Amino acid sequence: MKKYAYFCGFLLMVFFFLGSLSVQAEEIKNNTGNIEIKNENVDAEKWNKKDKILENREETKSVELEQEKNKKDRYILLLKDNGFAYYLDSQNVKWKPIPYSETEEILDVWIKLINVDSSEEEYSYPKKYFLEHYYIRPKRQQIQFLSELEVAGRPDNAIKERAYSVHNWENIVSGSLEDEIYHKVMAVMKKKNQFWPAHTSVRDVLEDIFRISL
Repeated sequence: MKKYAYFCGFLLMVFFFLGSLSVQAEEIKNNTGNIEIKNENVDAEKWNKKDKILENREETKSVELEQEKNKKDRYILLLKDNGFAYYLDSQNVKWKPIPYSETEEILDVWIKLINVDSSEEEYSYPKKYFLEHYYIRPKRQQIQFLSELEVAGRPDNAIKERAYSVHNWENIVSGSLEDEIYHKVMAVMKKKNQFWPAHTSVRDVLEDIFRISL
């Protein structure tokens, strides 16, 4: 009888032990599944962050390329001379009535000078450049210098320029820097179909170029 009782007790202990093992195995399985799901969520978050970083980089690169394109479209290379490249600011070039005249118009232009000679370039951040302001008078092939600015970064809008004067017009001297600037600017305006003011008539053009009075 005692042996039977011991045997039954032993079987109960075995069943209890096997049951506890089964419960532990189920818990381990559930925990492993949770860890795998958690790891999957973490990996997904990491990939989402990487995708967002890549998207931001692509957007930044796209904006920079667009800005560079606009910059190239705006500044048109005219010539290179004495270590400087001369660019016409095509965005701000315009026809305007000559002071004290109701019939004649002149070109108002800004020229950007950038040092392209690395041996003579002074280091500065932002990079330094120059802006020159001119009036151009096609009717008499004359040019008038107004100001020159040394700029690092954005130029100051409050600038000092010499006042317009009819006595400051200079005739174009063949081979001079002003000669090249004058003709390069006029070539750009011709290419843009703005060689003459929009309201200028054929008669005015003939009178100005060929001195023909109609």
